[in-house]
Amino acid sequence: MKKVLITLVLTFACKGVVVAQTNFHTNVTNLWYQGHKSNVLEIAEQRLSVDTNDIAGLILKYECHIGFLELASISNAAQRVLNVAPTITSTNFARVFPEYVENIQAVLEVLPYYPPAELAADMQKIHVANKPLVATDIIEALQDDGYFD
Repeated sequence: MKKVLITLVLTFACKGVVVAQTNFHTNVTNLWYQGHKSNVLEIAEQRLSVDTNDIAGLILKYECHIGFLELASISNAAQRVLNVAPTITSTNFARVFPEYVENIQAVLEVLPYYPPAELAADMQKIHVANKPLVATDIIEALQDDGYFD
């Protein structure tokens, strides 16, 4: 009886993991949009704990640093994305990544000039819901390429 119960628990647990990976894009974009950025950060950190070069984890962590206005961490996170991304050669990712690079470069250019008064005002808004995830297209491209299979 104990073996049957353990088998059933493991079967359902593994099935949940597969479903979560299949719908990775939907999961993270919905969490972000609902204002649960900490959950997205947790997903990113879990992925990076398994593989420090996991591009999805790196992108989500970068997005979280921006979302939480962690200015001191943004440039390092951006550089990690820019260093690892060229190793990903899948079709959809390669198609949408250049536009994402432009976004990263724009952020890095304005970062040193972020006015302290504006930063203070924006810090009050970091947990507001209904903001789309900037990286939605790149995460969707990874999913379409089978990255999460």
